[in-house]
Amino acid sequence: MDDDTIYRLFSRVAEGASKENHAAREVFSTLIRATLKYRDIMLASKKIVVTVADVRAALDWLIPALNSGGLPQTDNKISFDLLKLWLDELKYLKPS
Repeated sequence: MDDDTIYRLFSRVAEGASKENHAAREVFSTLIRATLKYRDIMLASKKIVVTVADVRAALDWLIPALNSGGLPQTDNKISFDLLKLWLDELKYLKPS
């Protein structure tokens, strides 16, 4: 999955967010950065390709995980680990 594909995927998700909403832009920027880093690490260290389907699955779980504080039960380790990475990264964002 190349950088453009990741940006397009997150752009589609962010379409509902206001262009004036700095907090939303910061969240999506954090998710994109973390996804690119995860993708590169997985490819370099384990020769595993992170797919669009992996990212979409993690995106589907993100809001429920934020709302409940719980994690999904799944065998999809790639998406699950990406979700955990996102949750860790989002913890460090400063509220505006």
